[in-house]
Amino acid sequence: MSENKAMEFGPDDVTAARATLAQARDGEVVSVVLLTDEEVMILDGLEHEQLVPTPWIDAQGTTADRSLMGRVALRSLVSREMVLPAGTDAEGRVTAIKAHPGITGPLVLRRSAQQILSVERTSSTGKDWLFAYVHHEDGRSTVLEEEITGDGHHGFSVYPEALLGERFEKFIDPTGTALLGTAPRTYSAAQLEAAVPTLPQLKEAVAVSIVSGVARGSDKLVNASVYAGPHGVHVVRGTEHDAQGAPVTYSLQETGSRGLRALPSELVPA
Repeated sequence: MSENKAMEFGPDDVTAARATLAQARDGEVVSVVLLTDEEVMILDGLEHEQLVPTPWIDAQGTTADRSLMGRVALRSLVSREMVLPAGTDAEGRVTAIKAHPGITGPLVLRRSAQQILSVERTSSTGKDWLFAYVHHEDGRSTVLEEEITGDGHHGFSVYPEALLGERFEKFIDPTGTALLGTAPRTYSAAQLEAAVPTLPQLKEAVAVSIVSGVARGSDKLVNASVYAGPHGVHVVRGTEHDAQGAPVTYSLQETGSRGLRALPSELVPA
């Protein structure tokens, strides 16, 4: 996992992050905060490249003034008392802020996870994303989840890692068509490319998800493609790779509920 610019966190940031994780309850998903693209951008710092998609901001085009969008978002956050001004310039513009711990905690956790898993789902309504930031501390594994809608809303929640597979299953298979698992079929890269237009379980899928996982300190990103639709749920994985890491053979396998729930641990083993 690499970042363009390292971020430094102080004691208050660490305290806020631990307080966020402490909200997790066995068997429950606890909502923490809902932010927009532009709010995440200004809170995280305009100088930092975002780790996740910002679809609403991107839709404004490359000529959009991101600094202006950030200032407008900051004004809204201040008016709602989600952040407090910690410094202003001679013209009264906010130059430094202090955010509520309920906001600071998630922003710290998303940049300090031991493991990150993600799903990019494409359906008839567009693209949506799910990010899971896994934290192991004091013998407990907790997930900060960030669900991003196509209109640029970021919903943060926390829950025990035991619920991660269930959360991924619901997101990847929104119509609940995963029924059974079958033996995998193997294809070369060329064979799979030629087969995709002819396989109804792939071309008639109502939701196609790219699932990825990476561990901190590793540059190895593991991917799988999941096709969910009227013909069940099918997973495509690279099985053999060339010297550059590109797949040269693939497996195609129908999977049931248990297989979908196991995907996170298969992508990034504990």
